[in-house]
Amino acid sequence: MDHARNDDEIFDPTAIARCRELLGDEADGLSDRDIERVCRHAEAMAHVVVEMFLEQRDAQE
Repeated sequence: MDHARNDDEIFDPTAIARCRELLGDEADGLSDRDIERVCRHAEAMAHVVVEMFLEQRDAQE
């Protein structure tokens, strides 16, 4: 999978703020680093779901 990121990369502070907004009360007590990890996992899961969808769609054609 070519979407992997290096853990040393700097995460966009705007993205962290947006993730906090989306997580709502669930983000309370989480550090920026924790939020960054949640964002990275969510992004990875989204890529997996899209790839699974495309594979299933191609198999049905």
